[in-house]
Amino acid sequence: MPRIDPDLLPEAALRQMGLSREEFREIARRMEERDRKTPSVGVQAPDFELAALSAAGETTGERVRLADHFERPVALVFGSYT
Repeated sequence: MPRIDPDLLPEAALRQMGLSREEFREIARRMEERDRKTPSVGVQAPDFELAALSAAGETTGERVRLADHFERPVALVFGSYT
């Protein structure tokens, strides 16, 4: 997604967002830093291992590795369900 140059953003847009130009610059800087650390689409994900959970959400004592599912679709869902 193309980034907006903070210096070219109209004052009216900044006012509408409730941000100063410096706050917008800091947000843009953090987003660029995050994007540099994020793998690109199509890049192989690093392997990792997690504890397996039962349907009730309890740990089962088993471990699951991403590499164990090589060449199969895997969905990773992050979030809070509380």
